[in-house]
Amino acid sequence: MIEFVRPLQTLLKIKPVTSTDLVWQLHCRVTVYLLLFATLLLSAQQYFGKPIECVTGGGQVTASTMNDFCWIMGTYISKDPNFVLDSTDLVKISSKIGHIPEEERSYQKYYQWVVFILAIQAALFTLPNLLWKIWEAGRLQALCEGLTTPLLPDQWKQNSQKKLVAYLSNHCPQLYRSYVVRYCFCMLLNFCNVLLNISLVNTIFSGFWMNYQPAVRALLAFDFPAWNRYNSQVFPKLAKCDFHFIGPSGSKQNRDALCLLSLNVVNEKIFAFLWVWFIVLAVASALNLLFWMALLCSKSLRVWLLTSQLQLIRPAVVARALQSQGLGKWFLLYQLSRNLNPLVSRELVLSISRVNSNNLKTYRKPTGGDPDFFTIDATGEMLEEEEDEVDV
Repeated sequence: MIEFVRPLQTLLKIKPVTSTDLVWQLHCRVTVYLLLFATLLLSAQQYFGKPIECVTGGGQVTASTMNDFCWIMGTYISKDPNFVLDSTDLVKISSKIGHIPEEERSYQKYYQWVVFILAIQAALFTLPNLLWKIWEAGRLQALCEGLTTPLLPDQWKQNSQKKLVAYLSNHCPQLYRSYVVRYCFCMLLNFCNVLLNISLVNTIFSGFWMNYQPAVRALLAFDFPAWNRYNSQVFPKLAKCDFHFIGPSGSKQNRDALCLLSLNVVNEKIFAFLWVWFIVLAVASALNLLFWMALLCSKSLRVWLLTSQLQLIRPAVVARALQSQGLGKWFLLYQLSRNLNPLVSRELVLSISRVNSNNLKTYRKPTGGDPDFFTIDATGEMLEEEEDEVDV
């Protein structure tokens, strides 16, 4: 089993530098891992045997032919979820045995497509992250090179600090603005991706999200008889199959079979988990989008978020570092503070704050008593003078 999941280990490997948040990682790493793991699990016949095994009576149709026919053409069960087998008191399989009229049949034709559906879903969850990697182009990795470890190089102040401050001060604001816009666009794609996958599964399984709700609710309540009854309508373990052929005399012959669908024992667990997981992921993505909308609209919230990533630094100093920097440069500073050594992040913000302070004009207040000073920036807004830069 270890060798079975070894190819997926790289998906969960922790990277020293990441340009995405926790909810994003749930999309592009955890969800993709779960979907690929389910794909490999369903394709491993050595663990669960044949996907279908049909029981037939004697005759010209062999068991292997019947298995292939029923797997390709599909099986069917009764639409009545409350039906209990009445021909024996020993087995209750939630499937109607005997003649089922055409209008009462619920056909199951998705079995051979489940593996491909899960693989397509994994690819869909990868696309927004792949697009972001193309746009990001390793910029954050290059800026954080050698500055993420607890022990810093001796010469980092003389080299990296000046380069980082110069990079944040001199590059065009359009570059940073497009950086944050593309990030928010990919984050919106992640949310739309969850809705698309919910719609995809709902379409393929004929109203899966509504039909499977009673089964999941029964499972969460540990009501296993109800779970088996409702679950068997979507993922039956036993189903019927009819094989029509021409007999030796030219008349139409019918051979029916009772088919065991062993893979549905796994399918029901996988899709019960995905039913809950996609809803949780959609809610988390929606809340994350609302949080980022608030960030884009509130400067004070951006200052608070950046201050929370730094050590022993006052919000006023962070606000001065962000003065006239723009939304894009705040986002890049926030990304750096999440990945750099905490001391590097703190000194970087202090350096930018000093640079901005040197660009401000200081005037004496025309009041009596002791001389006092106030600061006016380029927009004419009065700022309070800060004596201390850090908390002690």
